[in-house]
Amino acid sequence: MRSLVVDAEWDPRPEYDVSDDERESKKAMNASRVWRNPELRVTERERPTPDDDEVLVRVRYAGVCGSDVSMVETDEDGYVHYSAYLGLPNVTGHEFVGEVVGTGTDAQLFEAGDLVTAEVTDYCGRCHMCRQGFQGHCENFEQLGFTIPGAFAEYVAVPEKLCWDVSPLREAYETDDEALRAAATIEPSTITYHGLFVRADGILPGDHHVYHGAGPIGLTGMNVSRAAGAGNVIAFEPSDERRAIARELGFEHVYSPIERDPVETIDSITDGEGADVHVETAGAVGQTYPAIEETLAEGANVVHISNAGADPDIALRRYQGNGAQLYGAEGHTGQQVFPRVIRLMAAGRLDNRSMITSTFDLSAADEAIRRAAERVDGKVLIEM
Repeated sequence: MRSLVVDAEWDPRPEYDVSDDERESKKAMNASRVWRNPELRVTERERPTPDDDEVLVRVRYAGVCGSDVSMVETDEDGYVHYSAYLGLPNVTGHEFVGEVVGTGTDAQLFEAGDLVTAEVTDYCGRCHMCRQGFQGHCENFEQLGFTIPGAFAEYVAVPEKLCWDVSPLREAYETDDEALRAAATIEPSTITYHGLFVRADGILPGDHHVYHGAGPIGLTGMNVSRAAGAGNVIAFEPSDERRAIARELGFEHVYSPIERDPVETIDSITDGEGADVHVETAGAVGQTYPAIEETLAEGANVVHISNAGADPDIALRRYQGNGAQLYGAEGHTGQQVFPRVIRLMAAGRLDNRSMITSTFDLSAADEAIRRAAERVDGKVLIEM
């Protein structure tokens, strides 16, 4: 089967303390400290056979995530930008939808013909963190498209416990193809849903939401905020193309943080009350956090989602004085996040199709990654 594979050299930086587990498994907890000179290629691999607890999925569409791009972008020394858990070589891709074509002997939740998407983090269910309900922080976790083969391929084998049925979307869209394209955006939508409604506390209908960054995660998040009853959704994004996509999605308050002062703009729209919810999806924390802290509404929630390359200076007294909270949010595992996002889509309250701006065939998947690296699209899809 055809697959998109990323490979790189295992060359730990001199100052990086490689653990015994990392050295033995060739899976780095901080890829940017270990993996160097990446290569990207479409190649033939053997079609996977599902394990007893897995389903085999024929992939239909898979979205390109910023993490996929950061696996092939490098610093001046050739080390990849991606700074989390990564084992190479590997088939990447984790935002996908497809059709079940086979099941393992113990798999009971799905059968051939079912349309599914999947969570990313495979958890053991037995470690201390899993037993407390924190499966997303499993001590023995693996990740689809990061340490185990992902969805930039014609077929992918996935633990059935991670899969979710997306067939209800067939009723919400005119064709199966439109339903599948929409379903390919479920995973990125769950990232901000998790941040807003699992990590943060007390977000209410009518709140003013401000997004700092309108890339794919920001755009899907803005749609989630609107679906959940935000009073205003305000966005700051330097890319002309991405601001245009946000307006195409129906958002009025979309501005360049270079051309419009965020503090003055937020004060004007909220009548000086500030933002009830700030969502940091840009990663430019040196620029975003000063504006966030100047515009905290009383009791505001700040949800940090981006993978920033550095830490911001935090004005703790502002948070204390406003009774504001800062939440770190990473991932989407468990907590009924996936089924709830699927329900929003099936009900017609969450529609991301307009943000899909480029689609590539699997044979040109390497071009799709390079296109996404230009950071002018909403969502880039790969079609199998």
